[in-house]
Amino acid sequence: MTVEGKVFHTREGCGEHPRSTFVNLNLFDGEAFFGRLLCIEKGEQVPVHVHEHKDECFDVISGHGTFLLNGKEIEAGPGTFVYVPAGAFHGLRADGSDHWIVRETVSERVYARRALRLLWIAFRKRVRGWFARKDRSAEP
Repeated sequence: MTVEGKVFHTREGCGEHPRSTFVNLNLFDGEAFFGRLLCIEKGEQVPVHVHEHKDECFDVISGHGTFLLNGKEIEAGPGTFVYVPAGAFHGLRADGSDHWIVRETVSERVYARRALRLLWIAFRKRVRGWFARKDRSAEP
């Protein structure tokens, strides 16, 4: 089985979307680990919220804005890294530059119910793969 990576150029991804919108682009999506590219225009915000079972990391690629983390405000520009553990209240506010590009990486804590769901998803993918190979081998 071959596993392939993915290359994504941030400037191209955000540039494809109209300005004055909040863009949340999928970079990669693993079983319990995924990445997004957030392209946020000045004035946009992600309200304060909490994830009980997700750890998040945010890397500022370009622009400036503010992270809200457990009641504190953190001004963030290129090179800033913010770790948000599960259970922490957090949000984002694009109040700095016109365009704020942030990479979000999320690791989901896996519990029994989630583990069973992931196992079921993996099983279905495997079965589909078997049938796809079988169909190709049956072709003349």
